[in-house]
Amino acid sequence: MNKHFPLFLILLGLVGFSQSCGSDGSGTEASTNPDSTPSAEEQRIVSLSGTITETLFHFGHGEQIVGRDVTSTYPADAVAEIPNLGHVRNLNVEALLGLQPTLILVGEDVKENKAIKNLQDSGIPVVLLPSSNTLDNAITMAEQFPEALRNEERLAQMRVDYQNQRRQLDSLLNDGDDYRPRVLFIYARGKGSMMVGGEETSASSFIELAGGRNAAEGVSGFQALSVEGLVKAQPDAFLLFTSGLASLGGEVGLLEVPGVAQTPAGKERRIITMDGLYALGFTPRATSAAIDLANALNKWKYQTVLSQEKMN
Repeated sequence: MNKHFPLFLILLGLVGFSQSCGSDGSGTEASTNPDSTPSAEEQRIVSLSGTITETLFHFGHGEQIVGRDVTSTYPADAVAEIPNLGHVRNLNVEALLGLQPTLILVGEDVKENKAIKNLQDSGIPVVLLPSSNTLDNAITMAEQFPEALRNEERLAQMRVDYQNQRRQLDSLLNDGDDYRPRVLFIYARGKGSMMVGGEETSASSFIELAGGRNAAEGVSGFQALSVEGLVKAQPDAFLLFTSGLASLGGEVGLLEVPGVAQTPAGKERRIITMDGLYALGFTPRATSAAIDLANALNKWKYQTVLSQEKMN
């Protein structure tokens, strides 16, 4: 299973139910003329990543976005007014070019995509931005924005906000208790399509950053959920997208899935739901999302420890 597949699934699920300027290793750009580069206000930007789109809005460039991909869901009211070009892996290049963009921003993880290569050949600047499953991912991404979109004042404030939130998160995690709740992330699109997030996935990174432990140990990438896997995982809590839980019919529907009710999480109804882009997009809100998950886990952590002590 491709270890990058989880993000592809995740970002598709956000709407199913509700990321060459040089050779220095930074964001790369094709076919640009420095003497005719439009100013920030003159840009007509197509953003092909939910994380990129949210970061552009964070920097005040929302009005310059003329097209977006299906994963661009925040800020919801604003992006709803922007033409949706579908998923980056199935782009309608003709429709995109019809928007007359002056700049296309996309994650470097899809640089081998045929549509992206066609866009690079079109003569329109295509910038490939780096992405990682880290809480400061959006800062790193913004640092690689084309010069016309850079705003050092906002970038500096973004760094300050990140450090302040990181201290808040660290205070939650460094509480003197080494116990880390076992969390199982389930990606659901109805009961016929359920997968668990294993090692080296965005879900696993998010759980660990929030002080949890991925219950899907030994699972590589995303794999189909099974009764045997649930029994082995023994999660203290389940984590799902809000849209994913809704696709199952809510908590009752999840508990009806074979094996779920027999786990510690199922017995105690420890079910956490979060918006997909908020949780696993590693956007400017990433640290806030980690704080939310850490707080949810802390509610149950001491109950779990006390329960284990009584059993011993």
